[in-house]
Amino acid sequence: MKQAIGVVCLILVVVAVAFNASFMLISPRAWFRLPFWMRLGGGLDERKYLNGWGAIQVRLLGACFLAVMIWVLYHSCSMHR
Repeated sequence: MKQAIGVVCLILVVVAVAFNASFMLISPRAWFRLPFWMRLGGGLDERKYLNGWGAIQVRLLGACFLAVMIWVLYHSCSMHR
């Protein structure tokens, strides 16, 4: 039972991070429009990270999150053991 709950929690975390990372990569403006509880924004301030270099940083962070998730998924599913 504990293992099933752990798997469900892991899936929820992965989906939430992938959702946020996709929004961050596509459009920081749209990401900041998400409700605070959904975007898991932490200390990112809309005034600082909405335009210019801040928006590029948000996009890079989203790209890093997605790249790490894809890397982990690839290595966990690969046959190279």
